[in-house]
Amino acid sequence: MIKNIIFDLDGTLYNSEVILKKFAEAAYHTLAKFQNISLEKARGLVEQKRVELKKERGYSVPYTLTLISYGVPIEFWHQENIKFFDPRNYLDKNENLVKSITELKKRYRLAVLTNNNSTQAERIIEAIGLKGLFDKVFTYNSFKLLKPDPNFLKKAAAEMNAKPEECLTVGDRYNIDLTPARDLGMQAYEVKGPEDIEKLTDNLSLKG
Repeated sequence: MIKNIIFDLDGTLYNSEVILKKFAEAAYHTLAKFQNISLEKARGLVEQKRVELKKERGYSVPYTLTLISYGVPIEFWHQENIKFFDPRNYLDKNENLVKSITELKKRYRLAVLTNNNSTQAERIIEAIGLKGLFDKVFTYNSFKLLKPDPNFLKKAAAEMNAKPEECLTVGDRYNIDLTPARDLGMQAYEVKGPEDIEKLTDNLSLKG
C-alpha cells in the first residue's frame, strides 16, 4: 500500500522554459569561471558535452552531471547558480497544483527529491505556492547524492521510515527519476508536468 509520494521537482512540479534557460546560462557561467575561459567557449563546451553524454547514455543529461564531467565540484556549481538567479523572479503560484498537492497531503506523506541544491529547491517550492506542504525536501545537500543513483531514493525512503514498496515516485524523466525507483521496488508514475499531478490525484482516489 502506498503511504508516501516522492516528487521530482524540475519538470514535474513546474515547467518553465525561462528557468531552463537560466540554469543553462548559469552552467555556462560556472564553467567559464572554473576554467577561466570565455562565456562563449564555455557554452560550446557544455552543449557539446551534453550531446556526447546523451549519445553515450541514451537520455538527456542534466547540467549538474555535465559540469561534473568537466571536473567542476558540485558545491561550486551550486554556489554559482544560487548567485546567478532566483527562480522566485520567474515563477508564479500554481493554484491547480496547490489544490492537488493539498488533497494528496490528506492521505499521504509527501516529499520532494531533486538534484537541485536546498536554496534553489526551497525558492522554487515557495514560488509555485507549495511551501509547507511537503513532509521532507531531499536535495543534493541531504546525502551528497544525485539521481539516477538509487541510493538517493533509498536513503530518502529510510529517512521517511518507509519501505520502498510503500513509496510512489513521480517524475518526468524515465531514466533519471523512474527507473531507479522501480529497481528499488517502488511504484513509479510518469508525468509531463504539473498538469498531470491532477490526474495522479484522480487515479489514486479511484484506487481508494
